[in-house]
Amino acid sequence: MRIDGSTPSYSAFSTQKKGAAGGSAFAASLDDIGQPVDQDTSEGEEEGGSYDFTHMTPAEMRDLTGDLYDSGDLDLAQVLQLQLSGVPLGKVGPNGTLIPFSDAEKSAYDNTSQDFLGIASNAVDKIETQGRASDPTSGYQSWQGILSVLNSLQVNGGAEDEAI
Repeated sequence: MRIDGSTPSYSAFSTQKKGAAGGSAFAASLDDIGQPVDQDTSEGEEEGGSYDFTHMTPAEMRDLTGDLYDSGDLDLAQVLQLQLSGVPLGKVGPNGTLIPFSDAEKSAYDNTSQDFLGIASNAVDKIETQGRASDPTSGYQSWQGILSVLNSLQVNGGAEDEAI
C-alpha cells in the first residue's frame, strides 16, 4: 500500500502475500479435480473454476480463505475483508444496546448461503460510485484483487449466465 504524504502510517497487519505453500488444502482441492495447481483459470475457459462463490456459506468461506492465504492468492487484509463482510454482530436490544447472538444463532448464520462474488462486486461498485477508486484508503485495490481471485476460481469463470 502506498500512501503519499509526510505523515508515516502503519498497517495493523501485514498485507504481504505469503509464498505458495506446497501441501495446502487449496492445492490439494485443485489436484482432486484433476486440474494442475499452476494452471491459470482466468483465461476464459469454458468450465471455469471449482467453487461457487454465489452460494457459499460463511463457514465455507472461512475455510477457503485460509487456504487462499496459504497459497499466496490473498493477503491477510483481503482474508479479513471476505470473512467479515456482511457479518452481523448481534441484535439491537432495548435502548439501542447490542445483544450478541447466541451460539445457535451464530451457527444458523454460518450455515446460510451468501453471494460473496456479489459482495465483492458491490464493494468495488460502491467505491467507484463514491469517486474514491484512486484513494489509497478506500480499499479499492484490495477489493479488486479479491474480485479477481474469486472470478478466477468461480465455476463458469465468474460469468453470470442466469436465464431470465
